Amino acid sequence: MTNTIFSSVKKHIHKSLSTIVPTKSQFKKRVERYPLNPFPAFKKLNHLQLQFFFLGFYLWVLDSASFFCVSLTTKSLSEYYGESIVDVNQGIMYSLFLRVVGTIIFGTINDAFSRKYTYILICTLLCAIQVSTPFCKNWNTFLMTRCLFGMILGSSFNVGFVTANENLIIHDEEDENDNVNENGNKKEKTRLNTSLFQSLFQNAYPLGYLIAQGAATRWASNKVSEWKNLFYFTAALCPVAMVWRLLLPESPKFVENKKLKAENKHRDLETGSIVDGAIGTDSFFIGLFKTIGKYWDKLFYQCCIMIAFCYTSHGSQDLFVTLLTSLGYSKERRSNINIIANVGAIAGGTIGGYVSNYLSIRFTILVGIIIGCGVIYPWGYVDTYKDLSSFWLQFAVQFGFANTPRYLHSLNSYGDMPQYATIFIGTAYQVGTLASAPASTIQSKIAAKNNDNYSGTMSIFLAIIFVILFIITLFGIDNDPILNEDDAEYQAQFGAKQSTLDSDSLVEKKLYDVEAVESISSNSMSLSKSNNLTT
Repeated sequence: MTNTIFSSVKKHIHKSLSTIVPTKSQFKKRVERYPLNPFPAFKKLNHLQLQFFFLGFYLWVLDSASFFCVSLTTKSLSEYYGESIVDVNQGIMYSLFLRVVGTIIFGTINDAFSRKYTYILICTLLCAIQVSTPFCKNWNTFLMTRCLFGMILGSSFNVGFVTANENLIIHDEEDENDNVNENGNKKEKTRLNTSLFQSLFQNAYPLGYLIAQGAATRWASNKVSEWKNLFYFTAALCPVAMVWRLLLPESPKFVENKKLKAENKHRDLETGSIVDGAIGTDSFFIGLFKTIGKYWDKLFYQCCIMIAFCYTSHGSQDLFVTLLTSLGYSKERRSNINIIANVGAIAGGTIGGYVSNYLSIRFTILVGIIIGCGVIYPWGYVDTYKDLSSFWLQFAVQFGFANTPRYLHSLNSYGDMPQYATIFIGTAYQVGTLASAPASTIQSKIAAKNNDNYSGTMSIFLAIIFVILFIITLFGIDNDPILNEDDAEYQAQFGAKQSTLDSDSLVEKKLYDVEAVESISSNSMSLSKSNNLTT
């Protein structure tokens, strides 16, 4: 048995290391499959699809800006409520802890009842919480509002991502002659570069941080009580989203899936049995547990890599303003550095999501880690290059992080896993969020024990996380369709089912499946998705 385990481990390591860098033929296939110019895809979207995308994007911007209201006013909150910075950072931790609760509650409402009114409800609650927070008279009441905000935070990404991507289905109407190459053979159909939309949506998070930083610079001055203005500002942004969503119809894809589910249920009642395209509750859970038992290693890997990713994000962002404050920087300089850092994050997410199509996702993540490790020291210690190092550190973090939605989706494409992708992907992300929630508290406690040395604490902390993420990725798993074409063992095991990944019909399927990314939904969402996949 020991020999078998050793042989399996050795085989896995060899496969992991040999598939990181794409070969020349694989690179050529990637260029043929994904167009180098991704922007013409926007021209193929109608006005309703574009509005849905930017509505979902706007919701995540709102939530990000609201979340960083605490991080950007840590010192003012500490003085206003008479609490230590460590205690203030616990408010951040509690918000992250309760994300999973909000995801489950609002995910259920979003799938079972309405995409439209769930979106409006989230914006309404977010506005109410941000307006009421400045009226908190004591610290315990403030923490309670941040706990409630945490539930909204957990639902915003899920609902926003579904709103943005659910209807991004493009039907290409091409002449058959256009699909024939110069040799007279039928050439492969060019696929929609969905990573463009996914990376753009991911950039809503640093953009929200950027907006919050600008507002803090303008309205939250050095006066202790003016931290309240930042909360009022983010609350004022919510009515725009509420009215905009109210004027648009219900999601066409949601209406279509509800109709399909109703038809399947009607057939079940008539036949008295489960028909093809409809999964019963018992069958669903039996299949779920069997799939978990069969692919537990891949699920475990997803959780591990998301924990590391979430730690890189929260470990480099949540206390960055506190780090700059500890170095004696003026408010104006802190603001400028933070703005530059978030511009770097947006640039890194966009470029990283684009180049991963041609360099593979794992290789792109490793490149981002190497860039990040190279700038940790100037980021934490060197005063002269603080602006530049902050830009490149956040560039490196988002360079890899922007690919996590697509990476998790590909890792949940083995065998029967696509039927439960919503649960698996959402769980992996939320496990990462829960595990990384104490990041700011851990850093602040360590710094407090070392004469408030945030530079050393955060630099060493981030270096350790980068090394861990590098090791996990280096010996990680790939489920890239192009790599699988050259994998004889994979073709023998999954070829029959995975052959659809290279068919033209997958374009529509993948675009709908993108709503599974970073969401934990109710069983109704899983039932709706599995009905769509099997029909």
